[in-house]
Amino acid sequence: MVELRITVTLKRTVEDSEGGSVLKALKLLGYDNVKDVRTGKVYFITLTKGSKKTGEEFCEKLLANPVINECVVDG
Repeated sequence: MVELRITVTLKRTVEDSEGGSVLKALKLLGYDNVKDVRTGKVYFITLTKGSKKTGEEFCEKLLANPVINECVVDG
């Protein structure tokens, strides 16, 4: 079996409004040392057969929009 961890985030050039909201909330809670917050999604996928290349295909076809997202496949 192959276990993949696929992380999808917004590209640095795309505004992350959810990350901005979390940053603001953390500062309101007194965490003044937090400089930036970026959000994303992590997918844990178990395959009976396949490889990292299969995970990259998942990104291209379904999980990420290449215009605004970065996709990292570990496994």
